[in-house]
Amino acid sequence: MVGLLDLTESCQLLEPCAGDGAFIDQIITQGFHGEMHLFDLNPESIEKLKEKYKPFNNIKIDVDDFVFQITSEKYDRIIANPPYGAYQTPEKRKQLKKNYPTVYAKETYGVFLMRALEMLKEGGKLVFIIPDTYLTLHMHEGLRSELVKNYTIDSITLFPSNFFPGVNFGYAGLSIIEITNRKPHADHSFKVYEGLSHQEDLPKILESPENFESYNLTYADILKTPSNAFLSKKDEWVTIALNNCGESIGDICNVVTGFYSGNDGKFLRRSKTVTRGLKKYQQVVEDEVCKKKLSDIKPLDGIDNGECWVPIVKGGNRRFYKPSEWFMDWSFEAIHNYKVENKKRARFQNSQFYFCHGIGVPMVSSSSITGAMIDGRLFDQSIVGIFPKKEHEGLLVYLLGFFNSSVCNTLIRTINASTNNSSNYIKKLPIIIPERHLLNEIERVVNRLLDKAESFEIKDEDLIEMNRIFNDIYSVPRSA
Repeated sequence: MVGLLDLTESCQLLEPCAGDGAFIDQIITQGFHGEMHLFDLNPESIEKLKEKYKPFNNIKIDVDDFVFQITSEKYDRIIANPPYGAYQTPEKRKQLKKNYPTVYAKETYGVFLMRALEMLKEGGKLVFIIPDTYLTLHMHEGLRSELVKNYTIDSITLFPSNFFPGVNFGYAGLSIIEITNRKPHADHSFKVYEGLSHQEDLPKILESPENFESYNLTYADILKTPSNAFLSKKDEWVTIALNNCGESIGDICNVVTGFYSGNDGKFLRRSKTVTRGLKKYQQVVEDEVCKKKLSDIKPLDGIDNGECWVPIVKGGNRRFYKPSEWFMDWSFEAIHNYKVENKKRARFQNSQFYFCHGIGVPMVSSSSITGAMIDGRLFDQSIVGIFPKKEHEGLLVYLLGFFNSSVCNTLIRTINASTNNSSNYIKKLPIIIPERHLLNEIERVVNRLLDKAESFEIKDEDLIEMNRIFNDIYSVPRSA
């Protein structure tokens, strides 16, 4: 990281969260004698730093909360490993939102980055080590926009956090971002390095960059992507799909979150096949389960007889179909509780989609995204419900296949690198509706898998034929 700074003796350097001085030690070792200003919030760290650097007259050390510091001072070089996700009091968070309205204030590294850029001289250089979540996550769209509009990114290096054993970063992927405070040209591009094998590879990129995997990202391409995401060029078909597909899931489907009772311990029951939560949840009485076809009657106001427990689709990464193992109290009294007595805790939301036909995607997935049929059942708030709009209702089976495909998983992990499948991300997924003969082929395969899923869990090897068809539809290279 230090090598990226291009230090000269006339440079004034800032380290806004100095910690134990790891970067400063490297800079001193390289023979830099210019002015250095160190900040840290921790008084104990400050005292140790003052003792450590007592012989150096060119190092100034202050205790301060950097992101709230009021100063007009600017620096030629800034280097930092800022805090990730650090707690801020409600008052401080409110102030940060006011100071940086486009930046996600709960994730402190973004605020640190913006504050540091404000203190960077024109033409100055900044080098930060931060999580790679800013590349694609929807919450960081504002940060990406600020960078692309106002600054020149020189390079980004991606690497796994396990390069530093024993240090819990809380993130799987990290990055080193190098930025110059210069208004970017419209055709600006920068290198992204990846595929590093060891921590020792990091300094080697400076010596022989041609020996490492890399690709160019252009600002023009970034501005074309959903929410200005920094998409990897490794999967060219993904970029083509995101930029050139005419429609997205949000265009052809209603994408919504589901129901919560506010007190599942009281209102939720399990079937006898469920072995978890035995103490918390009572077993449903079979004679009290509603036997009517709920998609026909859609009892949004409740059920007025003894058969008032309705099946609800909950989370869990099961493909194509989830058996009805959980049941919600749907009596008049229970509905009154959800809507009136306990409305502050309950979530009687998007009720026009209760008991409809759609697809349920768990909001959090363990590895691959999965979708299961919501066939006239209730669905809870841990599920994102996907309901084709009227003119696209005939695509339900095709979409069920899509949400269980490797194509869909690659697309959503590109849009959002985390395992969170929120409705905002799902809406952005590009959807290609193929010709009729391919639709028929997909529907044949998916219906067979759907029948199997009612009794057995679907394994990866069961998806080979379906994935082959979706790969052809999205022009995925054979080697991908």
